[in-house]
Amino acid sequence: MEEAKELLAKAEEEDGYRIWCKRDPLNNLARRSHSYVPWHDQSEARRYEEILEDSVRCVIMHPTADGGMPHTRGKNLICIPAHWSSPQSTLKHELIHIHQKQNPGFWRTKLLDNGWQPDVEIPWEVARRCRLNPDTMSLRFSAYAGRYVPLPLYVREDKPDLREIQVRWFDLEEERVLMDAPYEFIKKFGHMNTSSMEHPFEYFAYKYESNTRTSF
Repeated sequence: MEEAKELLAKAEEEDGYRIWCKRDPLNNLARRSHSYVPWHDQSEARRYEEILEDSVRCVIMHPTADGGMPHTRGKNLICIPAHWSSPQSTLKHELIHIHQKQNPGFWRTKLLDNGWQPDVEIPWEVARRCRLNPDTMSLRFSAYAGRYVPLPLYVREDKPDLREIQVRWFDLEEERVLMDAPYEFIKKFGHMNTSSMEHPFEYFAYKYESNTRTSF
């Protein structure tokens, strides 16, 4: 338990995720009833670490932490909620996010090669409505074709819920929010679910998690 707390504290020093959430009104409200603390039993984390890369650590979190969704913190920490039902594919998915964090130059090139302009700016009024995701916060907004930015918007601003978002698109040229994915995006990537569409890093994590051997 104490080691898990130390791992989370180190991760916070590296990414500042929890501070960012507390300072952001909508994202702070969305986490109002969550307990972002380690679970009392960390034995499962040790079993996971036996099959993870040597440098990667794991912490089992309270079931409500970050809406009960697995995620990564810092540069090498995977956080899994207690009683999670599909650990194998989840670990593969989160390992890809770890690789994204540890190899920013590689993944910027990967985005460019796939038609994405990384690290673009969008208006604050739009950005403030977006869910913060610790897996993508290092490169929060990217534009497909240099123009279309996927936005994980909360369904309700009065009662934001981490599990209730809708992906809309900000058109940098027309400076407006689009309801549907642009034709150019659908033509290249096809239709996909909300979780895959919210950020290109999520798209790649879902794409590679089912591979028996990852080849980026």
